[in-house]
Amino acid sequence: MIKVYIPNMSKQKVGGGFTWLRNFKIAMQRYDVHFVDNWKDCDVLLIAGVTITDPHEVREAKMNGKAIVHRVDNVPKKSRNRRSTPHERMKELSDLSDIIIYQSNWARTYCKPLCGDGTVIYNGVDKDIFYPPKEEDKLKNHERYLFAYHGKSELKGFWTAHHIFQQMHREDDGQCDFNFIYDFGRDLEELKNSNFDFWNGETYSHLPKVEDPNDMADIMRNCTALIFPSIADASPNTVLEARACGLRVIGSASEELSGTKELLDPDLDISLERMGEEYWGILLLSCQKI
Repeated sequence: MIKVYIPNMSKQKVGGGFTWLRNFKIAMQRYDVHFVDNWKDCDVLLIAGVTITDPHEVREAKMNGKAIVHRVDNVPKKSRNRRSTPHERMKELSDLSDIIIYQSNWARTYCKPLCGDGTVIYNGVDKDIFYPPKEEDKLKNHERYLFAYHGKSELKGFWTAHHIFQQMHREDDGQCDFNFIYDFGRDLEELKNSNFDFWNGETYSHLPKVEDPNDMADIMRNCTALIFPSIADASPNTVLEARACGLRVIGSASEELSGTKELLDPDLDISLERMGEEYWGILLLSCQKI
């Protein structure tokens, strides 16, 4: 048995990190892994995110012979973590770690100056939840485009997706519509009053935030394509979920700007089983290193 401690695991509720954590715990059910709630009882301390990890705990665990594995997806913005020092913390935690895991080759290239070398393990998707619609339920002769992001980061590119849909609306002779999930903040009421700046008869729907992954899967199965222009995204779960639901993914950023296109490789196994097998190998290796 390998006992794993993930700091602040119970405090993560939303976002890509929470999705990864939920999937990781499911994937590890096939292996002899037990999750503990403190570093003293663990064999491996797994850093799931630098902003939720207390460096003091990691230092103590390292001094007491625990294996440290650091999962890296991106570099936190200091401008959004003004009360902490995320860049310095990221480097220190990486220096303390026995193994660095990057979420994509893009993440490894981007984060390497702070974190050093490491191995890439792509995220997986729960195919018990995210799967294609039945043939009889598929949309026929109609395109339904989706943009989904539950925050309001400008890096996700809502207005780029908005523009792409406008162009697709013309190409499809109007036989399409646009569903989007996005937090517009204080601009929402103004955008509603201005029809979200659509002006050419486009059909659209602003959907509320979705908490349950089953509900998100239902939305995806009722769409035909995901528009995903996000930049600085290491291994977006939304793209994997869309692929698992049979959606085309369009409008994605180049390999220099994001890890999205790596996830679109048709030869990439996007299952939780593959992700779990690779993480199990890392856990075994980390225990051998101490």
